Amino acid sequence: MENSGIARGNIARQANKKLRRQRILDLAVRLIASDGIEGFTINRLAREARVSTPTIHNLFGKKNDIIKELVSNLIQHMGGLAVKSPPIDPIENAKFFIGNIITEFEKNTDFFRVALMSAEQLGLFHPKLPNGLHQQAQQVARPRKEWYESGLLLGNIEPSVIRETVHNSNRLGRLDWASGYIDLNQMRRQVLQNIFLAYASDASPEYHVRLCEEISSLNSQ
Repeated sequence: MENSGIARGNIARQANKKLRRQRILDLAVRLIASDGIEGFTINRLAREARVSTPTIHNLFGKKNDIIKELVSNLIQHMGGLAVKSPPIDPIENAKFFIGNIITEFEKNTDFFRVALMSAEQLGLFHPKLPNGLHQQAQQVARPRKEWYESGLLLGNIEPSVIRETVHNSNRLGRLDWASGYIDLNQMRRQVLQNIFLAYASDASPEYHVRLCEEISSLNSQ
């Protein structure tokens, strides 16, 4: 019975730690959105969260670690949406995925702009970082095997090349939006056009026609 009580106590402590950690992360999001990355400090976060600065360091590490975790959480969330009953058709799949990204960005525009730009400036998307944000984002962009099995994509171009091109299309769109060069509607159009061009390079003749029609439609919007 005593061991059982200790086990339950450990579970409760871990659950409380997880809740406290999430509460502080949520607070970090609000501070970054309101103050920008320059105004966001560990000391300020600790003060607002009513914990000590060493507690923040113990829970998260440094300021850059917090930013990396927040952006990583976003990518993981997007990856979860991408595999949650997505359309099989590549065209509709891309629209589904980009639509979900834009919906997320609309929920907290100021935070996502700052966080994405900060992650880029800090080099957190560098492709050579082991287990970095680049690798996570690439997994979200990978082509599905069903597209090849159904003959929509032919496999004449390596899937890894398609994945890299789709990833770069998403990244450039995010950067242009975060930099204020385009709005979310323009981002959607730009990203989809580039993704459809990548798919068209390996599409069957029939599906190539559909992709070209989609590209023309986006270009006229």
